[in-house]
Amino acid sequence: EQPAQPEQGAGFPDYVVTSTGSDSDEVVIRTLLGEYKHAGMNHDRPMFKKVLQTARASTVDVYLYYWDHRDGATFEGWWFGNQVGGTSVWSHCASSSATPPDANWKIPWDGAVRATLIVAPKAAGQQAQQPESLGQQVPPPQQQQQQQ
Repeated sequence: EQPAQPEQGAGFPDYVVTSTGSDSDEVVIRTLLGEYKHAGMNHDRPMFKKVLQTARASTVDVYLYYWDHRDGATFEGWWFGNQVGGTSVWSHCASSSATPPDANWKIPWDGAVRATLIVAPKAAGQQAQQPESLGQQVPPPQQQQQQQ
């Protein structure tokens, strides 16, 4: 199912993903860190796309989106993936909140909660935390068995 694409930024704040720990050098964490802008709706919730500072051949798109219960309770919740509803994902939070939850994100998606990962609305004037080496190769995300 392709998500509907209403006006960009239709009343939703930008989000910033940060890490409060010393794990910001991990590839998955580096991939998720940054600023996300509203990019439409999916399953009656806003979805967001990471703002790329500099596009490179090794750069991957990162989406933050909600998936409902249509594929079972295991797949319901908020996701970070390289496409909306795709099978390649980095992180999952089992929440049905109307907006992205700030904590309780699992990395990998079926692993343990990573307490250091914080997802929050961007405050006025806040700068997104960027990985130090943006040019490094980012490996493909973990594979997930999910029906479309």
